[in-house]
Amino acid sequence: MTKRGHSETAADVASHRESDKQLLADLERRLRETEQSLRLSNGKLRMALDIGRLGAWERNLETGEITGTPAFKANFGLPPETTLTQDEFQKLVHPGDVERINQAMAFALKTKTDFNVEYRVIRPDGRIGRVLVRGGAVFEGDKPVRLMGITQDVTAREKAKEDMHSAQRRQEFLLNLNDHLRSLDDPDAIMETTAEHLGRFLKVDCAGYGEVDEERGIILVEREWSKGVIGNEGRAYRLYDFLPTMMAELKQGHPIFVEDIRSDPRADNPAVQTAYSTINARAALAVPLLKNQRLTAVLYMHSAEPRAWFGDELSLVEDVAERTWTAVEKARAEIELRETDARFRLIAESLPALVWILNPNIELLYTNERWVAYSGLPPEEALGHSWMRVIHPADMTRMREELVPVVTHQTSYTTEARYRSHEGTYRWHLIQGAPIRSPTGEFKGWVGTSVDIHDLKETEEALRKSEEQLRIALQAAKMGDWSWDAATNLITFSDRAAEIFGLPNGSILPAADLQKRMNPVDLKRMEAAMEKAVEHQGPYSVEYRIKRFDDDAQIWVASQGQTTYAQDGSLSGITGVLQDITDRKHAEQRQQLLIRELHHRVKNTLATVQAIVGSTARTASSIDEFYQGFVGRIVSLARTHNLLTEDLWQKADLEELVQTELGPYEDEARNRITIAGPPLELPSEAAVPIGMAIHELTTNAAKHGALSTFGGQVAVRWEILDRERPLLQFSWIEKGGPRVSTPTRQGFGTRLLQRVLATQLQANVSMDFQSEGLHFTMIMPIPGEPPLFNPDHSVN
Repeated sequence: MTKRGHSETAADVASHRESDKQLLADLERRLRETEQSLRLSNGKLRMALDIGRLGAWERNLETGEITGTPAFKANFGLPPETTLTQDEFQKLVHPGDVERINQAMAFALKTKTDFNVEYRVIRPDGRIGRVLVRGGAVFEGDKPVRLMGITQDVTAREKAKEDMHSAQRRQEFLLNLNDHLRSLDDPDAIMETTAEHLGRFLKVDCAGYGEVDEERGIILVEREWSKGVIGNEGRAYRLYDFLPTMMAELKQGHPIFVEDIRSDPRADNPAVQTAYSTINARAALAVPLLKNQRLTAVLYMHSAEPRAWFGDELSLVEDVAERTWTAVEKARAEIELRETDARFRLIAESLPALVWILNPNIELLYTNERWVAYSGLPPEEALGHSWMRVIHPADMTRMREELVPVVTHQTSYTTEARYRSHEGTYRWHLIQGAPIRSPTGEFKGWVGTSVDIHDLKETEEALRKSEEQLRIALQAAKMGDWSWDAATNLITFSDRAAEIFGLPNGSILPAADLQKRMNPVDLKRMEAAMEKAVEHQGPYSVEYRIKRFDDDAQIWVASQGQTTYAQDGSLSGITGVLQDITDRKHAEQRQQLLIRELHHRVKNTLATVQAIVGSTARTASSIDEFYQGFVGRIVSLARTHNLLTEDLWQKADLEELVQTELGPYEDEARNRITIAGPPLELPSEAAVPIGMAIHELTTNAAKHGALSTFGGQVAVRWEILDRERPLLQFSWIEKGGPRVSTPTRQGFGTRLLQRVLATQLQANVSMDFQSEGLHFTMIMPIPGEPPLFNPDHSVN
């Protein structure tokens, strides 16, 4: 039995070993499958956490160590490698939410339930976020050993909810404010209502408007709302007292905000702290209002406690400030418009004139009662185009033409016209209208007056005649008045007297200044005349030369005056008139010169005529030939004299001399006569002989040369040679006429051309009788300016 039993036991052991191996293999297989499922589950969990932007965490309740995924740490603004303890974690939670989190954890541990809590966190960079935490505890028996769960960053969601709520509150606030402002037309009420609504909405202690005086750097409080305290309307504050840079920043359009003046680095000056303390302010906000790049007003608010100013609050204040200040300006403009309209109507009814307003279609929109009374039209018919029916037809015809450019260009208009009264009589009125434009420049019509000037018009003609006579007399006499004060030795001049002396209007000068500019010879005569007048207490009269003050031109002045005396008999001065007699003096001198010049000219002309008579008589073969030659030469001489007299016997143009003689021989094709040369004016002593020479050449060509046949041509050219003394080179060339040969005898023309020109003008003359035509050339020095009579030249 024993041996058999031993054999069974060994078999059993072997069987058990085989069974254990199989069991171990099963366990290992199941472990691998479980690990694979765990890895798969962890992968799915990570994917779910990543997709949901969730962070997973675990807290060891014994050690206080907290571990978590990178997403968990990112929710708290921590780097992935950060290690975290419970105490460190508590510091990340907003102090206001710590107690609530601890209560939620304690309840979950006590009831063995999950917890779900949302709280604020303060991230290391100072930003505040919101986190949603869900989780539960892991127990070993009844003892909790770990907390684990997930976190989700809900900052953006809460921010969107807050923004939506803020926008809704802002919209409700603006609608409510608009409802209150809609019925207000008083600028002060608009400012006060806005300040109150804005102050209550933002929970500040004070809000108000102030207008800015940039030059003085002050703000004048217009309207202010204060929570339970007295306002500061009517007070003025220096902006520089509150912050040194406040005025500069406001002028740039930048709002100014202070969250706590006691810790603000811009307010390290005790004076600034005192300024804020005076108005019981720790936090303040100021929004500038600019118009046309100029700081005009400020919407401000402040609180007695520190506070933060958020961006949406600032944008709301800026929006409200701009809207309500526009409403304030509109209300002020409307009040001013009503006041202006009332003043206009008061003035219009008070003026002794017809006052009216026309629209762009020249229709009456408004007229004062005086128009209704004058025209006799019923009020309902007094507007529109009624004014056209009342104006005299002749004047209306003229005005219709005058009004065309006025209406087209929208300009001012002034005229005179006759208006028919309700009695049927016409009276003259002065009509003056000016264009009306809106602040944007839009043309609205005209405003104007029609003033009764009928009485003035009746006396106008008589006054015009007398005034014209007086004006002519004063202008002709060129008179001005003056007075000399013996006590100060000053001379006072009227405007005309000042004009004569070249002085500004209203001039007063020491007598010595005037005497310095007098001709020394005349000064002695003036002083003698004045001494005589003072000695005999009689009139004073003298003529003298003096240099004008403005241009130093010398003029002649005739001065008459009468001495005046004080009550004690002492000389007080001289009062008189003076006259510019420069023209008269020059006329007298020119008359004398003209007589002498005329005598000289007559003698020269008679000598020339005498020479022409003698020379013509010696070469003429008959009375008829003598007559024709003599008359032609006298006519040529007369033409030259005509050209000279046009320039007051000074000069004659060479081209005009040639044109005068050759002009009648030019044909319609204008190719028979050629005249070319630079402009040259000849003095009289050269113009007379040259003019006669051109006449002789023209006469010879017409009788015997190129101008005697059809197709003949004459070319006259001259040029000025630049020498030490300028020379005139003159040529006369004929062609196309009869064949030419040297004459057998010398006539008057030849002698004139060869002798007179050479003798009087030092000319070098050449006459070449070529077969195709005469070639005449002359080279002579050009005479200088003659010392001849010039009536426009001043002689002193």
